[in-house]
Amino acid sequence: MKNQIIILLIILTALLSSCDDLEQTVDYNLPYIEKLIIQGQFGINSKNLSVSVTKSLPPIEEPTLEKVTIKDADCKVYYKDKVMNLNYQGESIYVSEDTLTIEEGVEYRLEVKWKDKLATAKTTVPKNPEVISIVKKPYKDQGQTNYIYEFNLISKDKGMIGFGFSGELSYYSEFSLLNNENTNYKISTERIIRLQDNSEVFTYGFFDKQFYPYYQTRFEGDSDGGIFSNGGLNIEGNVKGDNVFGVWFGYNTFGGIIEDYLEE
Repeated sequence: MKNQIIILLIILTALLSSCDDLEQTVDYNLPYIEKLIIQGQFGINSKNLSVSVTKSLPPIEEPTLEKVTIKDADCKVYYKDKVMNLNYQGESIYVSEDTLTIEEGVEYRLEVKWKDKLATAKTTVPKNPEVISIVKKPYKDQGQTNYIYEFNLISKDKGMIGFGFSGELSYYSEFSLLNNENTNYKISTERIIRLQDNSEVFTYGFFDKQFYPYYQTRFEGDSDGGIFSNGGLNIEGNVKGDNVFGVWFGYNTFGGIIEDYLEE
């Protein structure tokens, strides 16, 4: 029995010694591939094009704007037969110098070069849906009267629409995907505060359809809701290239007063 205890102690000592060796030789450098990150959007009323160009950091390094900013990227936008340079303005932002007129139906192509990386994206500002009429329909919910607004739209392009209402004491927003067919778009107003006045203003942004996959995945795996600094998982962007990620979209806008379209 004594011999067995001695043998067990020898084995345990050897195992503990092995653990000590492991602790001394562990490499804390985690595998890491640097990525180029692009972020930007522009609307029909934009006078300049701009884009944020940054890079990812190792997992255990605390991110700061200074650390992630790239100041020497080559950024260009191509459209029709034109080429426009975007120049570094500070805080990771590159901006075009020329004042331009954004056009519906025109494809804009972004190209960003940095070191051995090339990021590309293309987007088109879609044509806005036409509002044919708006119908306000009451319904009862737990004894309280709420309303559904039905927007009768003709959608000319596929895209993602984001509605908003504004008034003295009201707020609301909603996003949906539209195809290029006649659409009866319903908006429930349960969350709106005192939206009873027909003079309330509605606005919407109509995004390139590529925006929809990003909108659906932008918070996946990220409870803090950060896009790039905290980072979600499985976010879908439209920027292409090896070891690059990003979003770059064009959008249209429209606004009106409910009573101008209201159908009695």
